[in-house]
Amino acid sequence: MDSKDNFLKELGKFIYSMDAEYLVGISNKGITKRANKDLSKVSNIEYEVKNNSIEFKFDDITCSINENIKGYKCSCPSRSICKHVIMCYLYLMKNKEQLFDIQGAEDKSEEEEKFLELKEISIDTIKKKTGDKNLNDIIKRIEFGVNFEIKEGSIIEVNFIDENTLVKFLGNIENSTCSCKSKELCVHKAEALILYKLKKGYLNLRELKAFAKTSEGFDEQKLKEASSKIKFAVEDMLIAGLSRMPVTIMDSLNNLAVICHNYELPNFEKGVRDIREEFSLYFNKNASFVKENLVNKITSLYTRAISLENIKDLDKLSLLVGEFKSSYYEIPPVEFHGFAAEKWKSNSGYEGITYYFLENRNGQIYTYTNALPTYYDDVNYRRSFNESAPWNLNCSISELSNISFKLIHGKINSQNRISSSSESSGTIIGKSNILKLNTEKYDYDNWNEILDSIFLDKREKDQNYNLIFLQIDKFGEMDFNDVTQEFSVPIYDKFNNYSKIIIKFSSDTKYMIRRIGRVIKYNRSHYIFGRIYIDGDELVFYPITYYGDTGEVENLTL
Repeated sequence: MDSKDNFLKELGKFIYSMDAEYLVGISNKGITKRANKDLSKVSNIEYEVKNNSIEFKFDDITCSINENIKGYKCSCPSRSICKHVIMCYLYLMKNKEQLFDIQGAEDKSEEEEKFLELKEISIDTIKKKTGDKNLNDIIKRIEFGVNFEIKEGSIIEVNFIDENTLVKFLGNIENSTCSCKSKELCVHKAEALILYKLKKGYLNLRELKAFAKTSEGFDEQKLKEASSKIKFAVEDMLIAGLSRMPVTIMDSLNNLAVICHNYELPNFEKGVRDIREEFSLYFNKNASFVKENLVNKITSLYTRAISLENIKDLDKLSLLVGEFKSSYYEIPPVEFHGFAAEKWKSNSGYEGITYYFLENRNGQIYTYTNALPTYYDDVNYRRSFNESAPWNLNCSISELSNISFKLIHGKINSQNRISSSSESSGTIIGKSNILKLNTEKYDYDNWNEILDSIFLDKREKDQNYNLIFLQIDKFGEMDFNDVTQEFSVPIYDKFNNYSKIIIKFSSDTKYMIRRIGRVIKYNRSHYIFGRIYIDGDELVFYPITYYGDTGEVENLTL
């Protein structure tokens, strides 16, 4: 069998595997339709079989094709697959029985074999071609929930619904196309390929995540060194005791924070600086210093240092270590529903408002924070309340807790914080209503379930683990302690289990205390959003927002 016979055999297999859908895939519907129409008008087509191609001549055009879609040559000025190339393939398809000595079209196993190359492309290959960050972003998008559709036939189409992105696989990556026009393995093709492999069972999400985590890697020896230094520093503090603690501890803690930074342990660096802030309050005899807070932070740092050298699970280790700069990744178009806003002030000289949103499909809470430094004299914080909302939304930022909007090209990080990126754009849908939102993951009407689900659950927790909606059955008597300067009120569930609302009085909380007092006095709401925590042996609730009978939002801290 000579080279021409070999070529015709391979080309014949290729032509038998093609159909109109395939031709549309390598060009588009318009070109395929026009090629079919023009082919019917051609009176004379000449062709010549060569060693590795067939050369066609018609209408003063010379066009050469073979079994490689990208191996065509055409005398017309087009730089991409033109109607003449499609006409050549159409001619072969319509005359395949006369031109090729092949008995019948390929069976199902041969059809699957055509896409065998897609199956065998490894995640490592995808990572090398797209990069670590792009692969991790793809995995996070898939976890978030990508709205897509896969059609299988002579080609594989992966349609990213609502994103105007369509990827077509034509047997191998080289012949694949993407609506972004990239000829390389772009992020869309990479994501489409991973989604296809997941659907076919060639890959599962756990393997995918494990691969990504393994590629990040942690130096076990460095973690042990860092853990040892942190534990040694904490043990010195515990041995000295608070009453004998020298002021030089401030310098020691600053050095320890630098050590944590050099070992790339951002969460530990933050923990050390928080302890340093507590000691600063103590040495300055600040009234807000609470010894229990200092002890809790020191013991927490010590137990986390022990975990640092013992945890083997990469997911838990990543959560424990943290990241210095939040890495944001783009998510599919999504609808966010505002339902709360919380004003806050930090000891480090910042104050701001955090806005809370729900995504109804996955029932997760997302946040956006608007913050400013307070240590500059010319900063007018109040003025920022009325500035325009991010994402080109046609409203002020103060309205975010009351609206629903669709976000395009939105970006979030692993803590579900929404970026104010200028690349993102939003459109207001209407007014949000908490009664129509999927709050199931955060709803509690039994205080015992709070203990089981939040505090006794041994899984790693993020910073928003204690955000909940409480359905309060009844309130007890309000009280204000003149000594501790605390407002408190007992709250009971439908089973008469007891908890308590506690708000420490300050110039920032005095209006909040008045508002919650009126809510209780006039029985305005029993459905409240806030943070739950344990103080001693008591379950304590800090309210942020309450809701009226028709779902209207009333923010307590603003």
